Amino acid sequence: MVAVAFVLAAALTWRKWPDVLVDFGTQLYMPWRISLGAVLYRNLFYFSGGPFSQYFNALLFKIFGVSFSTLIAANLILAAAMIFVVYRRFCAAANAATATLMGLGIVLIFAFGQYVQIGNYNYIAPYTHEATHGLIFSIFAIALLSDWIAGGKIRAALAAGFFAGIVFLTKPDICTALAVAVLGAFILYGFKWGRKKLVSSLPAFVCAGAIPSLFFFFFFLHTENARESFRSVVFDWLPIVQGKITNNAFYLWCTGLDAPLAHLREIILYFLAVALAVAVYAFVLRWTRNWKLKGINSPLVILLLLILPLLIWAGRFDWVQCGWPLPPLCLCACGFIAWKYKTAEQPPVFPLLWSIFALVLLAKLGLFPRIFHYGFALAMPAFVSSIYLLYWLLPDWLEKKFQVPRRSFRFAIALVLLIGFANLFDQSLLLYAKKTLPVGSGGDKIFTYNSDARDIKNPDTGRDINAALAWTEKNLPPGATFAVVPEGEMLNYLTRRANPTPCLFWDLNSVTVIGQSTMTAAFEQGAPDYVFIVERDSSEFQIGYFGSSPDFGQPLMQWVRKNYRPEILFGSEPLKNGQFGIKILKRIPASH
Repeated sequence: MVAVAFVLAAALTWRKWPDVLVDFGTQLYMPWRISLGAVLYRNLFYFSGGPFSQYFNALLFKIFGVSFSTLIAANLILAAAMIFVVYRRFCAAANAATATLMGLGIVLIFAFGQYVQIGNYNYIAPYTHEATHGLIFSIFAIALLSDWIAGGKIRAALAAGFFAGIVFLTKPDICTALAVAVLGAFILYGFKWGRKKLVSSLPAFVCAGAIPSLFFFFFFLHTENARESFRSVVFDWLPIVQGKITNNAFYLWCTGLDAPLAHLREIILYFLAVALAVAVYAFVLRWTRNWKLKGINSPLVILLLLILPLLIWAGRFDWVQCGWPLPPLCLCACGFIAWKYKTAEQPPVFPLLWSIFALVLLAKLGLFPRIFHYGFALAMPAFVSSIYLLYWLLPDWLEKKFQVPRRSFRFAIALVLLIGFANLFDQSLLLYAKKTLPVGSGGDKIFTYNSDARDIKNPDTGRDINAALAWTEKNLPPGATFAVVPEGEMLNYLTRRANPTPCLFWDLNSVTVIGQSTMTAAFEQGAPDYVFIVERDSSEFQIGYFGSSPDFGQPLMQWVRKNYRPEILFGSEPLKNGQFGIKILKRIPASH
């Protein structure tokens, strides 16, 4: 069933996953440039993650060809492998029904979902591959750590360490969550096999974990000195150490710290609503477990009548908000699993390590737990833990403690969850249905919003991008270069024309981490033949348009206006009034 859902979801959303302008263009442009010899962090400024993902995708481009189709195939395989591991592990820890619910949830909500206008928050075309690669390889590492604890085999520790080493080179927040799970694994291993065997196994894990970082250190050493090579290996950790971006408005919104009390209230209220529903239906099912209604002989019909109000509520509930109760639910799952692990004779290890990883990973979202936006990766493990709690652990406990029939309780939970899955996937399909306009061709084809999607902000974006691509193909001389400001590497990738500067995008985070003066100097030194100025909303940072203030692009835009002249405008004047447009400027010859 999960495999069928995966294939169906992929088919219904085919090539509609990325945003045609925001973020994902970087995920295509960088591996293309790296496959041609560019060096990450030196020729390509980037701070969103470590080196593994971009070089992995560059290797795929080298082997299978430069194409969006190459990344589609790779990401489908990785997502399917992850879901398979989750299914098999929870099937062994619980049963097939529990694992099926989890698999369907991952497929229909997270792997192919879209709940906001911008795409990229899915496992096939993510806003950054470091997020999905880090998540997937963390799950592989947790599965292998479980095998290591269960069997004591050192080869499992070696493999787990290697995957953990890869995660270190993806995103720090995911690596931190995995590190806590690894620490938990060490403790469990020590309790089961003894301190002596733990100490003898640790070097294998550590040495295997160091292999990916050492590989990249020596790789960068071919073009850089030792200090710069080390810096490139740990570059994704530097913004955290420096703490440069944790106080901007976007970060505060992402973590819910812009309105902490209001967000905390939502978490508590949603959790209390879940707890109340569980308590009420546990009481109702216990009280009516031997009911027989006149004229109705089927227990299933009686059960459906009893839970009908719950199902009606589930059909009306806005399931996009289902992330709010995840922190306390995941905490309860973690505590419940730990208690069962302590009391059971042969407890499954994987759910405990999973729940630890899930809880720490969810903490990255702070007081704003959500399944959309960054929650597509950060909240998925917690969502799975909540299913494990509500569908598997809790019914067993309620039956043993209060004689609540677990089969009836699980039936009710399963129906509510399936209604939620269908509701969320339907919301995604409503957005995907508006993406009918192709941008790019062949293996690079992407479908984006058409002009008739009137409830979408700037629905003419795809039309103007296609016009700019056609003009570029016709009018730019062979070998001419261009840079897109403040963002739009998709144009460079689709035209296979390089940006001669290392500056790929100019959002507030990039300017803060890399330094505006560094980026401006690098741009001026690279001096592209053309500059494409593209509309980009910066309201998420609570700052004006790029170029409107001395701290956000004004020096660069002044230099561009001085050294370039307008050639053509598609759509509206960009960076003025929120309407989409692309303005192409050509460099003024030095003699002028």
